[in-house]
Amino acid sequence: MIRVLFILIALSVAAPIQAQRYVDATEAFGLDFLHENGFSPERRLIETMGGGGALFDFDRDGDLDLYLVQGNRLPDLDLSIRNRLFRNDDGRFTDITDGSGADDASYGLGAVAADYDGDGHLDLYVTNLGANVLLKGNGDGTFEDVTERAGVVGDQLSTSAAFADYDRDGDLDLYVCNYVVYSLDTDVPCHYQDIRIYCGPNEYVGTADTLYRNNGDGTFTDATHEAGIYEPTTRGLGVVFTDVDNDGWLDIYVANDMTRNLLFINGRDGTFREEGVERGVAFNGDGIENGSMGVDAGDFDNDGDMDLWVTNFSLETNCLYVNEEGYFFDATFEIGLAEPSFRALGFGTRFADADNDGWLDLLVGNGHIWDNVARIDPKLSYEQPVQLFRNEGGSFVDATVAAGLTAGYVVRGMLFGDLDNDGDTDIALCQTGRAAVILRNETASDNHWLGVRLVGDGMNADAVGSSVVVASGGMRQTREVVSGASYLAGNDFRLLFGLGDQSAVEEVVIRWADGSVVTINDPPIDRYVTIRQTGGIQE
Repeated sequence: MIRVLFILIALSVAAPIQAQRYVDATEAFGLDFLHENGFSPERRLIETMGGGGALFDFDRDGDLDLYLVQGNRLPDLDLSIRNRLFRNDDGRFTDITDGSGADDASYGLGAVAADYDGDGHLDLYVTNLGANVLLKGNGDGTFEDVTERAGVVGDQLSTSAAFADYDRDGDLDLYVCNYVVYSLDTDVPCHYQDIRIYCGPNEYVGTADTLYRNNGDGTFTDATHEAGIYEPTTRGLGVVFTDVDNDGWLDIYVANDMTRNLLFINGRDGTFREEGVERGVAFNGDGIENGSMGVDAGDFDNDGDMDLWVTNFSLETNCLYVNEEGYFFDATFEIGLAEPSFRALGFGTRFADADNDGWLDLLVGNGHIWDNVARIDPKLSYEQPVQLFRNEGGSFVDATVAAGLTAGYVVRGMLFGDLDNDGDTDIALCQTGRAAVILRNETASDNHWLGVRLVGDGMNADAVGSSVVVASGGMRQTREVVSGASYLAGNDFRLLFGLGDQSAVEEVVIRWADGSVVTINDPPIDRYVTIRQTGGIQE
């Protein structure tokens, strides 16, 4: 009955159709970055997994800067191939890597940003094949490698990571996805008939993810076992902290490759219970384990709770799990997302209101892992379009072609944020073995909007884990401040709320990461506002 009611509601509440449009603005932003994946005829597993990066305002000047993670050549690393840091200078990216200390030359995969030590400067955690790297921001455009001192080396094949204050003690803890037990020496050769291909995950043994608890003094403790998140044979690729049961404590959803996805429910005492099966998000609606990569949480139906979205392998549909009081059902087929996602192979993804109509759309970065897949199945391709699924009041239509997203890419990390501060969500695409791309949102719309930047009290200055509800014209939209999500990615902390044709916001209700709640009435719109936990709103 719940499913039938949901479908009827979704089909009966139609949002106005807007002319959503994205254009390639890579040249306009002056971005010049070519990813090196170490491609070889041996087709090693690691070559097809990266890369990623982070959008973050490291210099606190009000616009988003860009950090892009490199792979490397194999088997011998070329130390001249380094991660790159780009400063946003009035809509143009300037490469300031040299001398920044952010130029790690490992074989990198992803990155996520947060102020882990509460000094007001954003830091970076970079995942690698082998030792990961924690780069402490110094506030002067430079970074310091503090990995060993902080106790977060890792030294596995790590993929996505996320920061959040899971124990509500005021500082940011760190979750790191680990994929499989892997080294170049143990790389498995795989074939399809006589064609050499990249192996699937089942050729390797999965390994447990890691949860680090922040000690509040610049160091972390591995709390994987004591917190109850130790799952020894999973293959973690994507992670998001989100409050699925609306109890004010952050839960953790993890996308795994060909093992069940995990949902850790926060016990409010520093521990978690894994309840993915019980709550309906471990498998797809047919009870099958998927090859899951990217993940996000968002209130796409505007009913006040967080729904879950996962991208999956080609010839599997992606999955949208609808939240009903902390339990979920797979609504992918019912609301128009199954057929257009079946042949695509999805990696980076997020909910984003592309046309500011008040309903969260979905964007997915695609690209196969087999560069020679057309030889195996002529209906499949290595390069695939970025997909846009437009939310029409709770159901979705494929708006990819209408939005101008017809070019083919090989996307892995997909970074989301308002690069030009014009009130809509732009995208940075991280391709494997190819150039990074900026897709600028050029949707033609008169819809109003509100951008919110939260400033928390204490060490969690960016208010990661806080939630915001915006009430306007009878609609209530809920967003969370997230460090992580997508795949191998860090995204804009600021929250964007589309208001449609509404010319005012009645109230903004903020539940801060520490559980305290504040309400602000009648904020200005069509601009970004900063809301401080201790001082209220400032424009």
